[in-house]
Amino acid sequence: MNIFIKYLSHIAFASALAYFGFLAFVAEKDPMTNKMIMIVVGGLWVLWIFAKSLIKMAVLVALIGTMLFAGYYVIHAKEIECKNAGRHWNKELQVCEDKKTIGQKLKNAMSDAFKTTLKKWTSENIKVEKTPQKEPSKEKKK
Repeated sequence: MNIFIKYLSHIAFASALAYFGFLAFVAEKDPMTNKMIMIVVGGLWVLWIFAKSLIKMAVLVALIGTMLFAGYYVIHAKEIECKNAGRHWNKELQVCEDKKTIGQKLKNAMSDAFKTTLKKWTSENIKVEKTPQKEPSKEKKK
């Protein structure tokens, strides 16, 4: 009984092939159509033999993909929860913040641009010269 369960797909394909072979060659009932059905059943049987390993590979790929997705979700859980709540995740500080309006973003961008431009301009154009300090001479002390 165990052999029937193990080879159930092969038994089904062999039975279908035998049935359509009987109709085509013995009963001679519509032989051309039944021969074509035999070719299709035989082709499906061969595909099934190769597809079993393909199905195993597809299941393996799906399992690995599920594990990778679950790992990503566990590692980035706080960030995902923050984004699902409609807030913004600050990667530098690792905190969840409220979203900024366009005006606030523009103000911050302009402020940052002004600061960097001012620092660059001052470093290029303003030079602070230091005068050397004179040490008290030893002659005066004597």
